[in-house]
Amino acid sequence: MTEKERLRGIVACIASTIAVTVTMGLTLPYLALVLEHQGVDPWLNGLSAAVQMVAVMFLAFLGPRLMARFGTKRVIAGGLAGVAVSLALLPIFPNVWLWFPIRFLLGLSSELVWTAGDVWINQLAPEEKRGRIIGITGFFQHGGFAVGPLLLGVLGTDTWWPLYIGTAIVLFGLAPLLIAGPAIKTRLGESKARILHFLKIAPGLMIAGLMFGLIDSATLSLLPVYGLRKELSADMAESMLAIFVIGAMLAQIPMGWLTDHFPARLLMMVGATLTLIMLVAMPWTIADPVLIYPVLGLMGAGLGSFYTIALTEMGRRFEGGALIGVTTSFMFLWASGSVVGPGLSGIAIDLAGPDGMPMLGAALTFAFMVLIAVRMRSGGQSV
Repeated sequence: MTEKERLRGIVACIASTIAVTVTMGLTLPYLALVLEHQGVDPWLNGLSAAVQMVAVMFLAFLGPRLMARFGTKRVIAGGLAGVAVSLALLPIFPNVWLWFPIRFLLGLSSELVWTAGDVWINQLAPEEKRGRIIGITGFFQHGGFAVGPLLLGVLGTDTWWPLYIGTAIVLFGLAPLLIAGPAIKTRLGESKARILHFLKIAPGLMIAGLMFGLIDSATLSLLPVYGLRKELSADMAESMLAIFVIGAMLAQIPMGWLTDHFPARLLMMVGATLTLIMLVAMPWTIADPVLIYPVLGLMGAGLGSFYTIALTEMGRRFEGGALIGVTTSFMFLWASGSVVGPGLSGIAIDLAGPDGMPMLGAALTFAFMVLIAVRMRSGGQSV
């Protein structure tokens, strides 16, 4: 592969996945707020978001087979088409129960794009620049999530326009694939998601996916609801999510550089510690914009580092079919966490009030830190 072909592939990968992250950043809080305004209970609201992640769990078995048969480019194109169809169906059937199968399709389609993109970028990245390239990719992908809530602030939640705009963005995401051409090459080999196998040889990586899914999905789905329950205005509740995602976005490139120079376990512990401190601080700073915005930004930076470090480490330790297997296994555990996270947080809000959400996240983060500490004591640098 020439450098020009590699660059074309990287640009196409980033651009096509951005279409999905913009749309997810727009629709996840939007759908949560629509259901909140309809008077839907928090547990059901969280369950509606969780079903979107249930579909992702099927990728552990479906994803490798699809990539082996159709190739990365076609998998991404098919995923984008599925996302567009799902978004078009939501305003036609505006009912929480009817949204369950639609959000299932939305989750499956969007994760096809995301997982194939993760495999693709790791195959394209040269070893000496892997962390930086993944950091740049993460910067633009998280930027897409940040743009979503900002668009929501402009479009509002009183109409279906956010869904119409999201559909158009996804369709435009198909265009970058045309420039990739022959730069998209997949070395598959024996590509199976052997989850128990990868849990045994890379437990820190796999649990990082689970923790990222638990906390990130709960935050993306219920942070605006948390703000409303703390008696903030709708505008401020929506802006909180944007600040959280912007913090994750700004951390990507520095974290990518750090992963090229420092041990993954150390960086994972630093990110988890930062996340824990900010989660504990959230209930005490929520009423003051001067304090809560930095807290949310730093929490996003700490939590967002999990994904960057894990993806870089997977690319370093695995290749070919094993890379596809470990990536889809990681995504399976991320999806498992994403299924449980919003529902658990919704229950925590019901049982302990709004502050139950960040306190649950803090407890989960501390448990992950214990695992990383045990791994650090065992020696080595791999997570």
